[in-house]
Amino acid sequence: MPSEPSTDLSETNALKFRSNRMLKGERETMRVERESKSSAWAWVCGAALLVLVRVNAYGEEWWSQAGDPKNFSATVTFATDYLFRGVSQTDNKPAVQGSFDYKHPSGAYVGLWGSNVDDSISKGNIELDVYGGYGFELFSNFNLDASIIYYYYPGDGHDPNKSYVEGHLGADYTFKEAPLSPKIALGYNYSPDFFGEDGDGHYVSGRLDLALPWELTLYGMIGYQWVEGDKSSGNGAGENGEDGYDYVHYRIGVSRPVLGFVLDLYYSDTDNENYLGKRIADERVVFSVSRTF
Repeated sequence: MPSEPSTDLSETNALKFRSNRMLKGERETMRVERESKSSAWAWVCGAALLVLVRVNAYGEEWWSQAGDPKNFSATVTFATDYLFRGVSQTDNKPAVQGSFDYKHPSGAYVGLWGSNVDDSISKGNIELDVYGGYGFELFSNFNLDASIIYYYYPGDGHDPNKSYVEGHLGADYTFKEAPLSPKIALGYNYSPDFFGEDGDGHYVSGRLDLALPWELTLYGMIGYQWVEGDKSSGNGAGENGEDGYDYVHYRIGVSRPVLGFVLDLYYSDTDNENYLGKRIADERVVFSVSRTF
């Protein structure tokens, strides 16, 4: 029969083993968080470095063009709904949106965009996006773009914090000599801590535009959103009782300029309305009218 001290030693060793496993798990979580933050900072520094290189290349010409009034613009939009990647942000209600933008001839740009949103998205009923980046033509008809976007929800600072940062990389090519001048665009967005402090968020998208007669543009796009799951959809609160969620959304529409305004009509749907919410992520038709000054 084992003596009493041996039993205590066995229990102590078991506790140490469990503690070591927990400590290793915590260290791994901290390592992943550090890597995510490092990736975000690398993205920011990379975009900033790209802009600085281009500014240096332009030299005095860059600064002489900086104050041109043509670099500034403002846009006002009225929409029957505000959809973000296929999901209504206004609970199927209309949205009034506006933006102020600055774009230098070299391709560097910054801007501020805002819209009303439902109180389920933000207690302040508003979303403000601050962004900056650089876009340029790599070669004829082929463009590249890199930017950083900060989604800010005033009045909604409670835990979990819904404001977040996202990096964007995009490329597009226009076949100008082909019938209907098809334009293909691809994009990738990454956030180290998606909406609601929900861990990594990855988004990829593709779009095709066709130039029709009478200044009409027919377009279609598809996007895929994947969210890791943490404070909002982690701990089994995600899709199918697991962590996080993912879904595909698509849009088909037509737009046309009319008397200085741009009219846009499109059909949208997602493949995961059961999780996202049938009221806000099912099929719908959205109309908008915008004017840029």
